[in-house]
Amino acid sequence: MGPLLRQQYEPPTARPVVLLDAATNGEINLETSQALLLLEALGIGLLIGIERERNAGEPGGPAPAGVRTFALASLTGALSQIAGGWPMLAVAIAVIGGLRMVTHLSLPDRQAGLTTSLALLIVVMLGALSIEHTFLAAASGVLVAALLAARTVLREFSRSVLNDFEVRDGLILGVSTLLILPILPNEGLGPGGAINPQNLFVIVILVMAIGAVSHISTRVFGARLGLPLSGFLSGFVSSTATVVAMAKKVQDRPVDTYPAAAGVTFSSVSSLVQTGIVLLFLSPSMFALSAPILIVPTAVALLYGTALARFGSRDGPREREGLDLPSRIFSIRAAISFALTVATVIVVSALLNDQFGSEAVLWSAALAGLVSTSSAAVALASLVLAGQLPASEAVVPLAAAISVNAGVRIVLALRGGATPFGWTVAGGLLLTAAAVWAGWWFAAAISSMITE
Repeated sequence: MGPLLRQQYEPPTARPVVLLDAATNGEINLETSQALLLLEALGIGLLIGIERERNAGEPGGPAPAGVRTFALASLTGALSQIAGGWPMLAVAIAVIGGLRMVTHLSLPDRQAGLTTSLALLIVVMLGALSIEHTFLAAASGVLVAALLAARTVLREFSRSVLNDFEVRDGLILGVSTLLILPILPNEGLGPGGAINPQNLFVIVILVMAIGAVSHISTRVFGARLGLPLSGFLSGFVSSTATVVAMAKKVQDRPVDTYPAAAGVTFSSVSSLVQTGIVLLFLSPSMFALSAPILIVPTAVALLYGTALARFGSRDGPREREGLDLPSRIFSIRAAISFALTVATVIVVSALLNDQFGSEAVLWSAALAGLVSTSSAAVALASLVLAGQLPASEAVVPLAAAISVNAGVRIVLALRGGATPFGWTVAGGLLLTAAAVWAGWWFAAAISSMITE
């Protein structure tokens, strides 16, 4: 057979047959991904359903909404979202809510199943949410399950641990943060736009939050750490007031001289930490440049206070008086007064800066240091944010403010009438002030070496 005939009668080569086109492959991939999303929705329903199965319902009573109910509710939400979007989801929520309402009204104790009813509706929404926002739905499901499982702990905490004034102040802090802060104008006002109402109110919230953290820490640790802990927590509110309070304690109990001096020294630590937090939130660039004049004196004060605390307990452990908790978590008046003081310093600094240049900022910051270190820090950071002062030129005024505030506390300690206490506190504050300028010199030396 010739080549032509062999080519003519040669059987055709087998070729792959394409059974699925691109559109069909896309549909299969879509269905596969949707099936995986349905598995996630099922997992959310099972997780919350298991918790409800274990903790809801009374023995011998009607069957509670448990694992199967919550799993089916979550799948209903997911399938509604896939099939018809949010309109069909609204219908599903209405139907499940109506069925749950009928069941709830038939219970002898209608209040008992209220949490389960709300959780069931939330599960429907989480099932729908898992189709478009996978991680958010999973995280929300875990959060809801944890919240439901912590029923006993939360009930005990709200009824036995929290006091009435703590609940009240907590609500005030929440309203201030979630309702008042967002509606305040976020723009520069006043001379050169140095006053920002929202930033000022952030200062009020920050002072209240620090007071709340101090109060909670005192509740947790109690009197076990004594005067040093009390001084450290009080320093977040006012390190100057801490000196006066500790001097009064030493007058009443001279045996507490060194623990009280340790408390005053630790108040310097908390004051410097508070200043660093304020700078970090308001002006990270200024915080980075001011870190040496904050970290070095903080380390010195911490070591000095620790030595005093150990020296005060050299005679062995003695029973301490309990820490007196105030009737409020924080002082709203003190927070507002602090913010108004900061606003006044900002305006004065801005006016002096406009009239006499950046050299006048040193004197205004030192003046603010008579009140508190944090107020000077906020004023300087606000000027940096407003573009009226470079961050590099704000470091020396801040160091001056810290030194002036240390001088004020030295005078108060020496006027307390307790000579050993006064001189012990004065020595620690002098070391702290010297460490501020040592940190500034070290940072300047490193900067010059890098520049060269």
